[in-house]
Amino acid sequence: MKNGFTALRCLIVNDDPNTLLTLRRQLLAIGFQHISQCNTASLALKMLQPDSTFDIVFSKINMPGVDGIELIRHLHQLNIDSAVILVSDEDPRITNSISHLAREQGLQFLGALFKPLTKSRIEKLLEKYNANFELELKSDHPAISISELRQAILNKEIEAYFQPQICVKSGRLIGAEALAHWRHPSKGLITAEHFIPLAEKHGFIQLIGHYILDYCCAQLGRWQSKGVDISLSINISPLHLNRLDLPDVLCAMAEYHGIQPKNLIIELTEASMLEDVGTSIDILSRLRLRGFQLSIDDYGTGHSSLDKLQQIPFNELKIDRSFIKYASDNEASRRILEATVDLAKKLKLKCVAEGVEHQSDWEMVSNLQCDIAQGFYISRPMPARDFMPWIESKLPRLRTSDIRVQT
Repeated sequence: MKNGFTALRCLIVNDDPNTLLTLRRQLLAIGFQHISQCNTASLALKMLQPDSTFDIVFSKINMPGVDGIELIRHLHQLNIDSAVILVSDEDPRITNSISHLAREQGLQFLGALFKPLTKSRIEKLLEKYNANFELELKSDHPAISISELRQAILNKEIEAYFQPQICVKSGRLIGAEALAHWRHPSKGLITAEHFIPLAEKHGFIQLIGHYILDYCCAQLGRWQSKGVDISLSINISPLHLNRLDLPDVLCAMAEYHGIQPKNLIIELTEASMLEDVGTSIDILSRLRLRGFQLSIDDYGTGHSSLDKLQQIPFNELKIDRSFIKYASDNEASRRILEATVDLAKKLKLKCVAEGVEHQSDWEMVSNLQCDIAQGFYISRPMPARDFMPWIESKLPRLRTSDIRVQT
């Protein structure tokens, strides 16, 4: 770890001399060579300018004059991309709120540091530092037009990418989630959140949805023919839930491609249910009768989670990535995560943790006995042509029973 931080510049903002000294000593032990410090946020703001070269800022929350909350606000207003770690002896609920503020402001927030300020605790937060955060934050696709989307459908530029899902207890590959991507000829790869709302608004979502469903069924059939017996999760639009023939359509696709309905998991976000609840329940219940599995996606972000769980015959509950991301250093998020995993077990639902991006995330969901994990720590989404090579290169054997994640 020492070699990874020798070139980074760090600023400590704290009005307590003992804390300044402790943090400086620990950072030197970790490997930092460029450490600046100041005892007021006002002085820090004079040092923190858009052209400043500080990579990471350790800031106390409660300071005289300008406090840590105001410092975060100014970092956002000045468009300063330094990563932030809060040093706090305040009520964890206050620190939690400030943590969410920092993330809402678009800052690279690494977490909160409570006393004692040990080397191991600091290193755990620093593992999340991303030197390319500014690029990721500010990169966005140019505006896309409805005519471009229409052409993309005709040219079959929209395809599914697949993100592996791993059994946390055994480390085996047991499934994948299909994610729609648009390979634009001039604007590069465009992810679903940039074009699906446009498709829903202009009436193209049924065409895209049908194509993606068929594409996924065909791909799953190919993998199973090679001995990879996994399940495939597919997210559907709320607008698909006004089609009473959806169960028949999916059954026909599965039969055509030689796959079993039990290997397809239909994912619905909490916001996916139509205002016509009866129609949604009709369709989803018949999907379960036909053997398909149902998953409630992004659990915990909607307004009627418990209501959906009692109305719809779900097999699986997917915990929103925000709870995974913050739980390792946020007590409130961790408690919510623990309660959600416990709820899933009591309802006899499989529990999937999305957004597992670091080893600490993997260890956390493992300790909580979550069933399934997916995220960048395991693999980024990949096109179908790369999925089998990924299995062969990253995992020791092809057969599902022998596949284990490399941690």
